Amino acid sequence: MTGRRTTSRLVAVLAALALTLTGCSRLSSHQGGGAAHPVIGFTVYNMTSYITLGKAGVDREAQALGAQVLWRTANNDVNNQVSQLQSFINQGVDAIVIAPVNAATLKPEIEQARAKGIPVFITNLTLDQPMSGMTQSYVGADDVAAGEQEMRAMAQSLGGKGNIVLLQGPLGGSGEIDRTKGVLQELAKYPGIHLLAQQTADWDRNEAYNVMNNWLSAFGTKIDAVVSENDDMAIGSLRSLATRGLVGKTKVVGIDGLQDALDRVRSGEMIATNLQNAPLQLGMAVAVAVRGVRGQAYPKEALMTMPLVTKSNVDVIYDRLYTHRDAYFQTLPQLIESNLSSGDYGRQSLTDPAS
Repeated sequence: MTGRRTTSRLVAVLAALALTLTGCSRLSSHQGGGAAHPVIGFTVYNMTSYITLGKAGVDREAQALGAQVLWRTANNDVNNQVSQLQSFINQGVDAIVIAPVNAATLKPEIEQARAKGIPVFITNLTLDQPMSGMTQSYVGADDVAAGEQEMRAMAQSLGGKGNIVLLQGPLGGSGEIDRTKGVLQELAKYPGIHLLAQQTADWDRNEAYNVMNNWLSAFGTKIDAVVSENDDMAIGSLRSLATRGLVGKTKVVGIDGLQDALDRVRSGEMIATNLQNAPLQLGMAVAVAVRGVRGQAYPKEALMTMPLVTKSNVDVIYDRLYTHRDAYFQTLPQLIESNLSSGDYGRQSLTDPAS
């Protein structure tokens, strides 16, 4: 009896162990949801106002496509983003979308993902050329063109003469690199406009406020205009200008089309901004990733041109994105599908004519 009981117990233990190992094997081989309900790991450089608005588009698009998004923010720390990517790889997600902290990093993590058969998609900010060839697609704005456009708008407002300061994004990020390139290329066409100073404020309102305070102490009313590489920094500079009674006297331009910036374009505190439609752009990145998982066609590059927003068109854009936001979000999946099918990636609304 003792021998039979021992044998029975041993068989039961071995069977349970085999079942456990089988389950572990299945779990470790694939953690994602597959083509029917793909799991997308999405890591962003930081939760700026722009990215926060874009996440709402990501959530809407994921819901429409039956996908699950694992959302992470790196808080502008490359090491955080590396850890997040390693976590996605270990979990075995179906695809990864990255808005990178820095254009020159992440190669080892992208190689690891590729080795595991996990496609990697880039959005909002680009990677250096050698790494861009290792990823599936880029969905984002033409940042060089945006920098040129904001500088051109400012030059025209200044009548081709004056002194400017330039607020840059985080140094080494592609948004800063490309927008700075565009600004300086356009600035070279206007010999009567002089660049007094340029400095990063890390896309941040408070940082921009501090930088602008320092510039006002150094240059005072010699500053005729502020060219900001995003709206958050533009708004931070306006807070500083307000302490000196210079709002409306010192011209300000930005990029993104945030609600606060559109309010200031309406009031005349900003001469213009450039609409980088966050829900459309980041939502499209999810749609492209899901297409990749499902074996459907998707663009290698979905490049969007940002419309210039001035007093002449600000009300239409404001109503669409903010006053009637829920209605716009209802149409967002259809708009993204239409844009991907037509190749007119930057079309802002189903009612807009094709560009």
